[in-house]
Order: sequence, then C-alpha cells, then structure tokens
Amino acid sequence: MLVGDIPRRNSKLFPQKAAVIEADVTINFSHLNQRINRLANAIIGLGMKKGDRIAVLSHNCYQYVEFYFAAAKAGTPIVPLNYRSNNEEISYILNDSEAKMLIFNADYESLVAQVKGKTDNLEHLISLGGTTKGISDYDDLLSKAPDTEPEVSLDEDDIAILGYTGGTTGKPKGVMTTHKNIIASCYNTALERLIHPESIFLNVPPMFHAGDANSMFAFSFVGATNVISDSFSPEGVLRNIEEHKVTHILLVPSMVLFLLQYPDVKKFDTKTLNIIYYGTAPMPLEPLRQAMDVFGCGFSQTYGATETFVPISILKPEDHVLDSDEESIKRMKSAGREVVGVQVKIVDKNNIELGPNRTGEIVVKGDNVMKGYWKLPALTKKALIEDWYYTGDMGMIDDQGYIYIVDRKKDMIISGGENIYPKEIENVLFSHPVVAEASVIGVPDDLWGEAVKAFIIKKSHTDVSEKELIEYCAEHLANYKRPKSVEFVEQFPRSTAGKILKRELKKPFWTNKQRKV
Repeated sequence: MLVGDIPRRNSKLFPQKAAVIEADVTINFSHLNQRINRLANAIIGLGMKKGDRIAVLSHNCYQYVEFYFAAAKAGTPIVPLNYRSNNEEISYILNDSEAKMLIFNADYESLVAQVKGKTDNLEHLISLGGTTKGISDYDDLLSKAPDTEPEVSLDEDDIAILGYTGGTTGKPKGVMTTHKNIIASCYNTALERLIHPESIFLNVPPMFHAGDANSMFAFSFVGATNVISDSFSPEGVLRNIEEHKVTHILLVPSMVLFLLQYPDVKKFDTKTLNIIYYGTAPMPLEPLRQAMDVFGCGFSQTYGATETFVPISILKPEDHVLDSDEESIKRMKSAGREVVGVQVKIVDKNNIELGPNRTGEIVVKGDNVMKGYWKLPALTKKALIEDWYYTGDMGMIDDQGYIYIVDRKKDMIISGGENIYPKEIENVLFSHPVVAEASVIGVPDDLWGEAVKAFIIKKSHTDVSEKELIEYCAEHLANYKRPKSVEFVEQFPRSTAGKILKRELKKPFWTNKQRKV
C-alpha cells in the first residue's frame, strides 16, 4: 500500500463523509481526493519529475493535508518547513534538499522574497492566497488540472517525506521517510489507539512536525475526520472541541499546562473528548493528575521520533490510574510499551543488550524506521546499525515491558564522575506545589566538571526561594543530584513542537568554553 491509496480508498468508501474541517470550510472525502489529484497533476504538469522535492512553508490549514497526499501521489517528496525559522535556516534546507518547488502561504511572502535569491534550485513558486506577479496561484493551478489519478510508477521504498530535524548542534538533518514507513506508522498508530471512521481528530501542533503529521495520516488511514487548528490558543482549542465534537486530540505537555491555567477551561463543553494524546516528553505527574480531573477523559502518551515517523511506544489510557497502588503510579511516569510492529531494546556503549531495569540507550527496529539521513551516509551508518535505530535517548525497560526514559544521551550531566539525568531532578521539582515548569542543565564547574542548575517557572501568585527548592530536592535526591543553583524565569525558549530548548539555556554558560560537557 502507498500513501496515495489512503485518500483514493476513502473517496470510494466514505465519499460524502467530512474528511477535513477548518473553521467554516468542510471538504468531503470525494472532493478531497479530487483536489489532491488536481494538485498532483499540476505538479507533474509543471515539469516536476519523480524524486524532485517540493518544499512547503505554511501554518496549519486544510490545504496542508492536500500537500502531503498530492506530493506522495506525484512521487515528489514533500519538505515541510518550520515557519518560525529565519531566512538563513530556510535557505539552508531549501539548498540542502535541492527543492525545485516551494508552496507557501501568502502570510510568508516577504520571507520567501528574502530566501528565493539565496537558493540554487527553485524553479516554481506557488502561493496560497497571493496575487504577486510571477508567482502561481494555488487555486488557479488546481482549477486547470485534471482530477484523475496521476499515472506515476511508485514503490513503497520511495521517499514520501524529507523532514528536517534539528537536534542540539550542527545543521538540520533531512530524514528520509518512505511510503512504507508512513503506512507502517498508520497501522501501528491506528491499532494501538483503537481509532475508527467515526473518530474526529483535532490537529493542533504544527503539521510540518512529524508528531502531528503521523496523527493526521493515521486518522485519515481509517477514514476519520481531521479538524484543522491554524494555531494554538487555549480558547481556540476548547472552542474547536465544542463546535466540532472532537473525540481525539494531540497536545504537547506545555499545551496541556496552558489549558489548565486558562480561567474559562471548564466553561466549554468537552464531553465528546475520548482521549487526549500527549507527546514529545513524559508529563510530570501532578499536572497530569490535574488534567485528568479537569477533562475527565482518557490520556495516552506517545513516545517516538522523526526518524521512526513517531510511534515507538504508547502508554495507554488504562495505564493512567490516579488513585492506585505504587506500581501503577510508577507506570504513569513511563512511556508505555512498544507498539505493535516495533521492537525496542536497551543497549550499553558496546551495543550489548541489557536486561530489565538497567539503563542504556534505547534502540528501535521496525518498518516505520527511516531510510536514512539525506546526503549524510556517515551519520546514517552511525544511527542505523543492522536495521536498529539508535535514538540517543537513555532509558530502561522493566520486567513488564514498560519503557522509562531517563534522559537524552546528550543532556546527561557528568559531575564528579557521576552520571546525572536531568529528567529525574525535573520530576522532583515538578512535585513541589509552587513549581509550574522546570528544566535542569549542567553548567561548568571548576571542581566537579559540571554542576546541576535548575530553571524554574513559578505558578501564578506563589513564591518560593532558591534555598527552599534546593532543600526540597535534598529530601528526595542523592546529594550529588540536587541543584547547586536555581534561577527563576518567566518563560522557556521552545521549539515549535513545544520542547524546551536546553541548548539555549546552556549557551550563556558554555560560550568560550573549549568543551561543552
């Protein structure tokens, strides 16, 4: 099965059913497949050949669904761009991917004007809603193209998405995601989440991100409806849930925290919600308890990566138990168990598999694992060893198969020869009643090499001192793990996926240092 088979099949089985909804726009599966075919045929008509890359620069919109599927049908891998990137970053990705076409929302026309002169391969510019001379109009292109299925010979190992992931250092890396990878992820996600045609999914995180794209594909895969939110705001999310009777939603932990802090959260009707999925990181226990109480629906954590088109493991709703035995509470801090079709193991620095409850690197195998990194054979060889993907995450698996993520391998702090995992300290800090958010890093220390430093956002109308938090950590952690300093901040630097950018927190402390750990 290929990615383009999803809308084609849905147009036959559910022709009049709502496929995508955005604000007052509703498109059924029959019409959606026609529009996808028109775009694919327009792409081919402009001279794009199989394997040529198409970059997309847009916030969430119903057309983004069309971009993904049309590019797949045309055999022209899509390169989703982060709309919050600056012109240098976008220029780099356009050049590295050798994209020949750029489809963009008119809101980013000035940014496109800045980058087009810095690129070597761009031949076609297509705008959503723009009328600038020399730039093709999206709807005009579709109106002139046939709605028949494009005739392109495709294989499941062909690249469908070339998604760039930044990491903490160096230039962004292009992840080659194939048709086979996407379809495997659709099966994994649909089976584990028990989604069905009557499900209604709200797309809130950026659709250029693998997390939301995976969900969009999986819900489309079973013939469910995708509701599109063009941006995140607590009121916008709650209003969409109420108006469109949303049953499933994916949020990053910071979004859940913002919803909990929204004064009118309980004024909206969210009874249709079946499950709130959360990802990018485990959610601290106390905010998770609050969210379960406020929304009264199931919660499920997904652990994954761009390189696996997301699903590695899932902590299911039945594992989210508020008042239960100690073992059940412990499991709520895990990332769940490996999804169907995926193998997970823990290895030491010599690639030897470790037994239960021993900490090492998490490695993954399955049909959803990427083909490799674009134009980076040495890095691919390092990340993919005998078909196992080395995640760079440190963790352990208990004797029941639950995966516990200790921390990112690169975020590990080494102080006085001891390995310290920031996530463990952050979990303790989150349990303090005054702490809204916490992030822990290692900073230079002449004696110990690194010292533990905590950054804290306090809850509104509360107060706590640095000394009090350090003493609180001392009650719950070994002496060498407790923070040596605490800094209070109003907000954290974040990626578009909502992850805290620890490299930005570290930068002032490590600038002009010869070593970075």
